Amino acid sequence: MKISFLIHSIYGIGGTIRGTLNLAEALAGRHEVEIVSVLRHHDNPPYAIDPAITLVDLVDVRAGAPGNESDDPAHREPSELIPRREPRYGQYSRLTDDRIRAHYEASDADVVIATRPALVPAVGPYAPQNAVLIGQEHKSLRQHTAELVTELAPRLDVLDALVTLTAADADGWRERLPDPDTRVLHIPHGVPAPTAAPAGLTERTVVAAAGRITREKQYDALLHAFARVVAVHPDWRLRLYGPGPDRERVRRVAHRLGLHNRVELMGSCTAMETEWVKGSVAVNTSRHEPFGIGLVEAMRCGLPVVATDCDHGPREIVTDGEQGFLVPVGDSTAVAAALLRLVGDEELRRRLGAAATERAAAFDPALIAGRYEELFTALGARQRHRTRPAPGVRPFAPVADCVAEADGSVTVRIVAPAAAAMKHPGLRLICARVDQGTAQPSGAAAPGGPGGPGGSGGGKKGRGEGRKNARGGSRSRNGSATGQPPAASAERSILFAPDGTAVVPADAQLADGHWVCYAEGPGTGGRAVLTARTVDQRGALAAADRFARDAAVHHLVPFREPPAHRLVLRSWARRQHVEAGDLTIDEHRLTLTGRILGTVEPAGEPTLILRRGGDPDDEIVFHGTREGTRGFSVVLDCETVADRREQEDESWELWLRYHPDQRPAAVGRLLDDVLRKSDVIGYPEVLLHEQRPLLLARRVIRKIRGQDQRLIVLRLAFDPANRLVLELRNR
Repeated sequence: MKISFLIHSIYGIGGTIRGTLNLAEALAGRHEVEIVSVLRHHDNPPYAIDPAITLVDLVDVRAGAPGNESDDPAHREPSELIPRREPRYGQYSRLTDDRIRAHYEASDADVVIATRPALVPAVGPYAPQNAVLIGQEHKSLRQHTAELVTELAPRLDVLDALVTLTAADADGWRERLPDPDTRVLHIPHGVPAPTAAPAGLTERTVVAAAGRITREKQYDALLHAFARVVAVHPDWRLRLYGPGPDRERVRRVAHRLGLHNRVELMGSCTAMETEWVKGSVAVNTSRHEPFGIGLVEAMRCGLPVVATDCDHGPREIVTDGEQGFLVPVGDSTAVAAALLRLVGDEELRRRLGAAATERAAAFDPALIAGRYEELFTALGARQRHRTRPAPGVRPFAPVADCVAEADGSVTVRIVAPAAAAMKHPGLRLICARVDQGTAQPSGAAAPGGPGGPGGSGGGKKGRGEGRKNARGGSRSRNGSATGQPPAASAERSILFAPDGTAVVPADAQLADGHWVCYAEGPGTGGRAVLTARTVDQRGALAAADRFARDAAVHHLVPFREPPAHRLVLRSWARRQHVEAGDLTIDEHRLTLTGRILGTVEPAGEPTLILRRGGDPDDEIVFHGTREGTRGFSVVLDCETVADRREQEDESWELWLRYHPDQRPAAVGRLLDDVLRKSDVIGYPEVLLHEQRPLLLARRVIRKIRGQDQRLIVLRLAFDPANRLVLELRNR
């Protein structure tokens, strides 16, 4: 049969879109499936879509796109079909009404599924006469206003069935629908089994994910709870995934709680399975949860969960004490207690994680699709055989899984077409370096990175020294230098084994930059770009532990580059590298810890050098102490830097050396799985009075008169090359 999904927009991130795609892909193996997106906001959907699914866009609202219809007069007129109390009513128009009408009046679909109740009045009158019409509710009923439910309920009588995600929401809708004959039932989201290996449950990481970071997710309560966890287990960290309007406010809360070294805001992610497996505990603190697709994803990856016992999803997924723990909504103390139980007991994590995996199998998309097919049949959907045109001869288009191994190597395995390497004896993996900047996904590092020669220093220990005329080595004025091994070839060729795997070794001599992966056939030299199905980056998390000996630093991080999801390797190569560690803030003093790695054994005491704009002729020097063989701790006095300020906005690069005759290396962070640190890691600001030399009485007078105190803001941050810089600006 032909099944048509009508969705607000497929070009976003969230549970409705993921749930729709999982169901559509499961049905596409046996039926003709289309997804009709009312609005097109972006060039490409963030989630990969099975090519067997037909995607139809009705109204293009992409800013700057040639087909943009935002200024169409009909799009300026209000919709007559969408309920006015629908929160997204303002995005609909007479143009969207007309396009929905035109599409479904010409449709031959056997089943039409409106993926939100507000779309039912728009599609109901125009769906094919003999088609089964199903409405889906992807939210909790309590998330709707009473006014919307009152307006919407009478207009749902055109449905053959209304499907909710939970039994509790099904009961709620039955009570509110005026037609008692409308069939209401619940079918949860389907969540596919991960293709990556299950979580090892040894990483000291708690993972939380949201379609969008909003106050609904109650991350304040989570952060307060995690602060209690860190007080007992200071080596654990929390990763929060998702975009949203509340993201920076959440970061500020983390700063106030002193969690800037332990909380990472990871941003958007459309392939969460390879992120869940980097953690050992999953947490959800939502105020409302219509289902909890993220919980099921985490459970399928083998993680035990902590979730608020909110309306209504979690309690229909998790049995308290069996796959994890349910805690009262908004109770940070209860969240902390549950997290502490799991964080402090690996055996408990493993027992509950195994039970979570078993429970989550009940949400396999094939099982969920089967329940929908039973519903279609029960409602009388036509069982017509539809033939499709033969696909013809298609070019070789390999799909691969990729794993960053613990030893620093990267394993690439072709998974489609099946047994591709055996069908093409002599097939080779080609890693080709691209122009720097052409492979820049969200969260990716910009070209370049720490490392380079430097100059001399000295002076009073622990305080800034003033300008130094430091020279040494060949560099540009901004002080940058590659610090890399000799230039490597622009390509690296590796033979695929008969099982379809190829291994890029850690010391593959891939120069700094981005390397796109191809499969190349024997003899012909024909190449096909490798599309990444999954990229497991767990091995990159242990990178810092591999460089204890005197050896050059080689770090490879594979990733999927949107929108085509091609496989790309980000390579860093350094003879010497300074890896920044934790930052402690005490009023106007910053204490930075870290390690210096590379081919040269440190000799002497660590010296931190600040260079204005990277200029080696304009320096401030701070002396630190050694921590073990390669570790260091340095106190940076912000007042000293502020006294040297020449412009309202300035940036000082951070460099480190252990001996006056040693070339300094830029301080940064490379050795993990985060490609662009500035997107994930943020440090609190230090505020200084611009008039701090003035007498206190004069400051008081300015305050009484209501005059601005004029503050100087100092903040450590990562630049696009993942180097640490100290930024100064006025507020």
